[in-house]
Amino acid sequence: MVFLLFIVFVLSDAQAQKSFPADYFRPPLDIPLYLSGTFGELRSNHFHAGIDIKTQGVEGLKVLAAANGYVSRIKVGLGGYGNALYITHPNGYVTVYGHLKSFDKAITAYVRKQQYKRKSFVIDLYPDKDMLKVKKGDVIALSGNTGGSLGPHLHFEIREAANQHPLNPLLFKSLNISDDKSPVIAQLVVYPVGDSSCINNLHDTSFFKVMAYKNRYGLKGDSVINVHGKVAFGLRAYDRMNKTRNKNGVYSERLTIDSVPVFEIKMDELSFYTSRYINSLIDYRYFMKNKRRVVRTQLDTNNRLAIYTIVKNNGIFDFNDTLIHHLEYAVRDAYGNKSRFVFRVKGYAPDTIVLPEKPVVDDSILFVQFSKKTVLLTDSLKAEFPANAFYRSQSIRYGFEVNNESDLYSPVYKVGAKYIPLQKYFTLSMAISKSVNDSLTSKLYIAKRNADGKWDFAGGSYDTGWLSTRMRSLGKFAVLIDTVPPVIEPVNVTNNKKVSNQNTLKFKIYDKPTGIKKYAGFLNGKWILMAYNPKKNLLTYRFDWLMTKGKNRFKLYVFDNRDNETVYEAVIYM
Repeated sequence: MVFLLFIVFVLSDAQAQKSFPADYFRPPLDIPLYLSGTFGELRSNHFHAGIDIKTQGVEGLKVLAAANGYVSRIKVGLGGYGNALYITHPNGYVTVYGHLKSFDKAITAYVRKQQYKRKSFVIDLYPDKDMLKVKKGDVIALSGNTGGSLGPHLHFEIREAANQHPLNPLLFKSLNISDDKSPVIAQLVVYPVGDSSCINNLHDTSFFKVMAYKNRYGLKGDSVINVHGKVAFGLRAYDRMNKTRNKNGVYSERLTIDSVPVFEIKMDELSFYTSRYINSLIDYRYFMKNKRRVVRTQLDTNNRLAIYTIVKNNGIFDFNDTLIHHLEYAVRDAYGNKSRFVFRVKGYAPDTIVLPEKPVVDDSILFVQFSKKTVLLTDSLKAEFPANAFYRSQSIRYGFEVNNESDLYSPVYKVGAKYIPLQKYFTLSMAISKSVNDSLTSKLYIAKRNADGKWDFAGGSYDTGWLSTRMRSLGKFAVLIDTVPPVIEPVNVTNNKKVSNQNTLKFKIYDKPTGIKKYAGFLNGKWILMAYNPKKNLLTYRFDWLMTKGKNRFKLYVFDNRDNETVYEAVIYM
């Protein structure tokens, strides 16, 4: 028989189905609602905390307050939600509106005043509850494409005010989306757990294509998977909605073995504190190689997600008999549309087990016990991992590569592998292998090799021949130097230009080696508000009271992340 330890992990009281007000919130847009992203959708290093509402491919649609309340937070950022509004409602919920193009007049006036006061475009404000009150249906902003957005849309959230936990907006029935399509099940993965486990004679992860049949999904030809020993399962699935082609996230997945529920997750409520543990839920190695996300049943030792409603035997199942077992995945969306994937597993005793080939490497090995601080130390390399940086105890490899890159100021060090995820930052320190003039040590930086073989800036501070920085990923690292200042390209400005027929000054700014760190624009010696769009490398000053008639002196400072500076000056006439 299949061996199951009937230990059920119920990780929080939030797993019980909550009841949500049915008609309290109205939709935040006055158009038919179609989604390009759902709540709990699997994203890079996080779960999606809301729904992404399509805005017909354009910016500038009116965004409406979902209910009565007051603006409790306003954030203007370069990444993330970009321009975002938070409205607190008297029923204990907060709604969030992200990637906005602009705010309404009253909010804009308040924000600009604070930006000038703090001399910063990026700002995070918490107005008093009596300052910016709104009523249900009020226009609070225009939709946009700011922050980390990849196209025009509105990001919308509903949170519990008490703990700021995002809730699934699709469980609030007044935000109904047209959806009668069942989720799509695309792939099954079976993982051997332990040295003696195998799948179809192979001691290696096995991937199976899933076929769609009339009323269910199954394996091609309804084939039987031969399994010996302890294994875990993984599933790749996504959801479709009416009149859209997007592959959205599913609401729940449940696995049963011989009609016994053994694993289930549900996307009812999330926590920003634990969102990065998504890298423990998914097959991280497979994602890094293929950019596709598989949800694993196996629960890592240091996994603190509260989305699990059922986990038996840590999601590991021991097939130690010769019987055929019937397994079924039930996958649902938030509206109850369901897909069934039925397959069979047969326990057996293999004559031989084929082991995967392992590459021969000269790297050293460090064992990391996840719950304890671990230090890797050599004559020229140091890595300090805090307790609970990893999701489980494991060995990582480290060493260096011989290379002929003349612009490097250290060997290329290998610290672990990019396929191993980290929950916490670790401190990485590397010795400088080339002599550097004291005046240039501040220009040195640690870089990480990316998938294209190029070097990405990772920061670093210099101290007596060593460079140190904090990292949250493993891979290959080296020390480089950046002495090249940023580039400023005027778009609609020239010296001695008359600008009375325009209402903005625009500049392209960029820096290839380390990126833009900060900038500051001045008009007649006074700081001016310049909006920065890093996706377009565009810096914009929209004329305000500081642009005076006649002659104006403009000055722009731009610094990169090694404090190399470029200054642009011009005289303009209004």
